[in-house]
Amino acid sequence: MKATGVVRRIDELGRIVIPKEIRRTLKIREGTPLEIYSGDEGELILKKYSPLIELSSLSKEIADSIFSSIQQNVLVTNMEKIIASSGANKSQYINKAIDNHLERLIGQRKTQIISTSEDNTMLFYGTNVKSFIISPILESGDVYGAIIIFAESSLGEAEKLIASTFADFFSKQIG
Repeated sequence: MKATGVVRRIDELGRIVIPKEIRRTLKIREGTPLEIYSGDEGELILKKYSPLIELSSLSKEIADSIFSSIQQNVLVTNMEKIIASSGANKSQYINKAIDNHLERLIGQRKTQIISTSEDNTMLFYGTNVKSFIISPILESGDVYGAIIIFAESSLGEAEKLIASTFADFFSKQIG
């Protein structure tokens, strides 16, 4: 554990304020779910909660299924990093952080086909990716991550429908 030197008092309602610098560094925003743990020596541990991490084996199976069906590269992300990958060079993507641009695209809450010549993310720099589809995983109005299909050629409505269908499936697993 890393000490910050910041001390906060609990108010009369049992609340504590997490300093802005820590929230910014850890990308904790209003509405971010946090798990609370107690340590053996009286520690109170807050950890960002991602239901998709709990579904990581399902994420891998879904990524593999999509890849075997359409032979296009697939990623499953939470709001911080890639949690499953299938296709060419899949190991280079696992646990890779998503950039702010990709986070904004996911936050738009709609399935999109994007040409990398018009709109690119750091995730694909140095590759021959020409287009990608991003389909957010939503549940009760909250965004939990996305399914991303990417290719060295143009992607179309069929792939968009597949990404959207599996994102909806994930939403039902979370809810």
